[in-house]
Amino acid sequence: MSYISGEEIIVSDVLFLAFQEVKKADFILHNTVQELESQTLSALNKYLPNYAIGPINFSKILDLNTITKSFWPESDCTKWLDSKTPGSVLYVSFGSLVPTSKQVIQEIAYGLLLSEVNFIWVVRQGAVSPGDTNVLPAGYQDKVKDKGLVISWCDQIKVLSNPAVGGFLTHNGWNSTIESMRCGVPMICYPIAYDQLTNRKLVVDTWKIGISLCDGMTSTVDRTEVAEKIRSFMNGTAVEGLKQKAEKVKQTLHDALEIDGSSERNFDQFIKDLKEKIHATAARE
Repeated sequence: MSYISGEEIIVSDVLFLAFQEVKKADFILHNTVQELESQTLSALNKYLPNYAIGPINFSKILDLNTITKSFWPESDCTKWLDSKTPGSVLYVSFGSLVPTSKQVIQEIAYGLLLSEVNFIWVVRQGAVSPGDTNVLPAGYQDKVKDKGLVISWCDQIKVLSNPAVGGFLTHNGWNSTIESMRCGVPMICYPIAYDQLTNRKLVVDTWKIGISLCDGMTSTVDRTEVAEKIRSFMNGTAVEGLKQKAEKVKQTLHDALEIDGSSERNFDQFIKDLKEKIHATAARE
């Protein structure tokens, strides 16, 4: 029997409302970069003005780290990461909201164990269902020993920025995706719902800075396949090409925020257009 959480219902309601309300908007701001999604932005501009002003670090603007601390204690992984060789650690996180199944969590747990790679795994409370804290296999922490660090929450950008991190197994929520891009970290993609499937397609097919954990649209995973994908991703020859493309994307994002970069220009244009809109509206009144 599938489980629909209260969070999923809230997100669905908010998304439905957003699609209704956006029809009334005068402008739309996007947390993306002009150079990466120029065709999409051009198509949207046929209907109303759109501005790519990303990448935006919402955790700093809204102090999300303080907010999440009230739900999950934050772990500082710096000392553990600094004990590992560069590029040897896989960071694993499936976001702060959408739950997955216990079968998926356990297969990924065994897959990580079989892969024998170093990993940090954020297993938050409610990852499967509210109040369910017993989602990992019995004795798992003892089995992974110093190979794996299982935590409930962390500063994601700080972890992704550490030289020891060589990949990110992600659900492809947009914030996680763009944070990985901003840090130049290639991704293993396992989307769960909503925009995550589209984000995975961009990462894997368009920008070519990641791979899919599973072939096709299956929602289940197998520990052997997980282990093979992780091992190949972290240690295979193909990862060098992914890293090179990820570094180029990282540079594109950084350039966009420079003086006279595309995001800076777009934001200035938005302010100009907004002022003109306000003045025009005031004149009519």
